[in-house]
Amino acid sequence: MPSPLGAAREFVRRAWARTAQRRTFTGFHSRFGGLWTDRLDALSELERRRQRGALTPEEAAMLGFWIQNGFWIEKGALSAATLVQLEAELAALVRDRARPPLVELGGRYERLGAASSGAHVKLVDAYALSPAALQAAFAERVQRFLRLVLDDEPLLFQSLSFERGSEQPVHQDTAYVVVTPPLAFAAAWIALEDVRPGSGELAYFPGSQRLPDHLFGGAYKNWNRERDGLEAQERFHLELLRRCAAQGLAQATFLPSRGDVLFWNADLAHGGTPILDARSTRRSLVCHYCPASATPYYFHHRPQHRRVLTFAPGCRYASSHYELG
Repeated sequence: MPSPLGAAREFVRRAWARTAQRRTFTGFHSRFGGLWTDRLDALSELERRRQRGALTPEEAAMLGFWIQNGFWIEKGALSAATLVQLEAELAALVRDRARPPLVELGGRYERLGAASSGAHVKLVDAYALSPAALQAAFAERVQRFLRLVLDDEPLLFQSLSFERGSEQPVHQDTAYVVVTPPLAFAAAWIALEDVRPGSGELAYFPGSQRLPDHLFGGAYKNWNRERDGLEAQERFHLELLRRCAAQGLAQATFLPSRGDVLFWNADLAHGGTPILDARSTRRSLVCHYCPASATPYYFHHRPQHRRVLTFAPGCRYASSHYELG
């Protein structure tokens, strides 16, 4: 039971967090700010960095593509040894009946068991239990890209591991992944196998990160079930598709080879396509990172999960589901 002083501090922390989620930023495409690559002058800033030698020609080209399109594909980013070890550790976690891992299914979080097994089960924060998942999340080429776009040390604060396609409606992560400031994060989708058509492959809309903000409750970037209701979520999904069509944004699908990584902007519209072959898998590890200067929202209301550990110099991680030792 928290002390009166501790309870007061937590109340202030949460009140500040709610206010910070509505803060307006200037000089960005979104009123909610973003990374430096989301600034209105991002291409000019990119050129300034290139001219002073802070970026190689390859890095400048990569960042230019990211700024314009909202994603980047890094081919063969993970070593075969890391992938083999990661697959073995994830399989061991799923078989562990003594300490079953946490999974997410339809918005619920529970321990993996017979009742929670199914096509759309997602293993959450595997890196809290698997050294190989941490190794994959902070692979050298993953680190390099994150440092360039975050302009800071990366903080891994959430992950989902998939066995099969999610079939999730097209959405923007900012509706569900809450960080302060709201757009100060990026995602990495790590392919653990070659992905085939019909397996529920990832679909995304290049350029959609520049669509006007969708506001929940007239003020918020994120959806909240209690505050907004399920109808608001359904409208968001439908309106996002309509706005992509109105802007002439074409859908692309990600058919990676094992070890490829797709990075995407916090506001890139994406989702899972229908699974046409029920036997097919789409094994992947999806990680969310923010700059060390930003704050995952769960830090505000889960004090026992604010602990940040170091994987390697400049690479830190925290978990909203596991108390890290």
